[in-house]
Amino acid sequence: MEWSFLPAYFSTRFWVEEPARSLMEFGVILSGYATTGQVWADQKNRQSDLALESLLRTNLQCSLVRLIGYSPSLDHAEPSWLVDLNCEEGCRIGVQFQQDALYSVEAGEMFVVNCQDPTKRAYVGRFSDRLDWLDPETMRKCLQGDGPFRFGA
Repeated sequence: MEWSFLPAYFSTRFWVEEPARSLMEFGVILSGYATTGQVWADQKNRQSDLALESLLRTNLQCSLVRLIGYSPSLDHAEPSWLVDLNCEEGCRIGVQFQQDALYSVEAGEMFVVNCQDPTKRAYVGRFSDRLDWLDPETMRKCLQGDGPFRFGA
């Protein structure tokens, strides 16, 4: 079922430090940062991101690749995780972390999916067409807040 999502979901790009070839065909992109339309304090965003990482690494033992989702105008960016989970499990975690939607990568194609009702989804495009590569040092600086944007803005 085609569903109406905010236009920002269709222009989002992702910085990644490694090719992550094993996860480029299937997985979900999850974020612990403030859900669309909300503003959280930096500390709350960081705490939620760390809690999400802990859940994914420790409890679920997922393979993770760090991404930074960003708008082409750089007026919004947020750290995210590319994870080897199916869409339904990703949506369950998305709801737990107060997310409205997530991205699902299926056979290399990317969809935006409503976390409350995974049947509400829309095609975004080829995942590989949305990736921009960063060297490890630049990625580290961006994640520490020394990048060209402010997270969660």
